[in-house]
Amino acid sequence: MSTGPLTGADGRPLPTRVDCGDFATCARLSDGTVQCWGGDDEGELGDGGGPDQSKPRPVPGLAGVERVALGASMGCAVRGGSVLCWGTGKLVPGGPRADKAKPRDVPGVSGVVDLDASGSFTCARTKGGETTCWGMDNIDPIPKGVTQLAAGFAHACGVVGDAVKCWGSGDDDWTVKGLFANVPVPGVKRVATGDRHACALTSAGAVLCWGNNDVGQLGSPSDMDTHDKPREVPGVRGAVDIVAGESSTCAVLGDGTVTCWGANAEGELGIGRESDEATPTKVAGLSGVSQVCLAIHHGCALTRERKVLCWGNNSSGQIGDGTKDTRLAPVEIAF
Repeated sequence: MSTGPLTGADGRPLPTRVDCGDFATCARLSDGTVQCWGGDDEGELGDGGGPDQSKPRPVPGLAGVERVALGASMGCAVRGGSVLCWGTGKLVPGGPRADKAKPRDVPGVSGVVDLDASGSFTCARTKGGETTCWGMDNIDPIPKGVTQLAAGFAHACGVVGDAVKCWGSGDDDWTVKGLFANVPVPGVKRVATGDRHACALTSAGAVLCWGNNDVGQLGSPSDMDTHDKPREVPGVRGAVDIVAGESSTCAVLGDGTVTCWGANAEGELGIGRESDEATPTKVAGLSGVSQVCLAIHHGCALTRERKVLCWGNNSSGQIGDGTKDTRLAPVEIAF
């Protein structure tokens, strides 16, 4: 997918990746630095903790970064194939709980090409397909041969051949019931997972979802059943990427537009209103999009022109527009 310039007219580096945490957001810039904004009570912004920040600011001492991923009260970054994490929680495999830590190396994890985080759960995948997860106790066995992964609050899912396999800490229905340990999805390219649902993108550009559907996160009228078989989301064609929030889902389409569905009580779908939406709905004002992130109550998009736009709940400044006002539609963030 084509992208825009790496620097602005004034020579400043531009965003190349954005990730959403529960109450914070971070962007990786073209010079390898990271800027974050939002809640910082637990050190989510990588500076050891402090007041909320409603505009982007650099993470001190963090450079050479290739990728960034945020959870509920922590964040991690890939640098030279190694991982650094910060904030509050179990930031390293088998380690003690940290409190408002600044970025620190994660020992024993190297050669990382894929990283994702959600809640207190972080997973990293190496080029050889080995996957390591941490942040929770008693993590179930992780499958071999994962080619793409996505983290949920207490579990993760990965693409393994023509199937999606999920694993977790053992205290989540996804693993206790075993309903989602191995879900066949022919032609699967990518997986995204929320707290209790998952969606897969196929090579044909279709999106299939399964799991809970209490707020329409499967793209169909809500119900209280647990759906253990993937079903295609009606009306979504030509998708090139998918992401999931806690109970919401978005797909980036080949024409650069974005369509979303599911929970929307805080405006997390960016569709101009605060009501759950079971039908995939286009996010107005977004075009030329290359990447999207979703969290529990907000989302952000990165365009091919290197612009970042965010929407949803803004109680901690996680939208990044200098206010704490909820934004029901995307607003552009200044770097």
